Amino acid sequence: MAVKKKRSLRYIITVLIGTFIIAVILGSGTEAILRFFPLSLTWILLIIVILIGIVFDIIGIAVTAADEAPHHARAAKKVFGARQSVYLIKRADIVANFANDIVGDITGTLSGAMGATIIISVVNYYPELNSWKIVLNILILALIASCTVTGKAWGKSLAINEANRIIEFTGRIVAGLEKFTGLHLTQAPKRGGK
Repeated sequence: MAVKKKRSLRYIITVLIGTFIIAVILGSGTEAILRFFPLSLTWILLIIVILIGIVFDIIGIAVTAADEAPHHARAAKKVFGARQSVYLIKRADIVANFANDIVGDITGTLSGAMGATIIISVVNYYPELNSWKIVLNILILALIASCTVTGKAWGKSLAINEANRIIEFTGRIVAGLEKFTGLHLTQAPKRGGK
């Protein structure tokens, strides 16, 4: 019991520090990039950030709703990505926390910051809109929030109904990443120091 509490505390501290570092890097990087991007590309980047949040929300829901048995059967047949799918399902709490909370919250914060940057750019290009700055800010943030919430609402239904197919596809992507990078993201740690 004490070992589980220690692991849990270590995981929470890792999440806290990791999220902070990721948010700082992405926030400062995005801010620097947006200063040099044309307004049209900023909108495209904003849409991409919103879509990343929705996709990871779908994965986070699907991993908690997926059935482990069919993925074990695929893994026994050495189907590409099946072992990774089993790994994700066995760690559903951690995967869901990463996908829904860490990625979801960071993309939500980034999209809000990007909306504010878009407003600043619009007002700089069209100074006559300066008196409408507050209204434009509210409208852009409302648009971002409604697109994000609507996308996630649609995604939750899809994730619950198609959980196994989504995790099968996610497992293949993870397996492809492992093969391409040479990293072993889903390999169980060896026991006994061997």
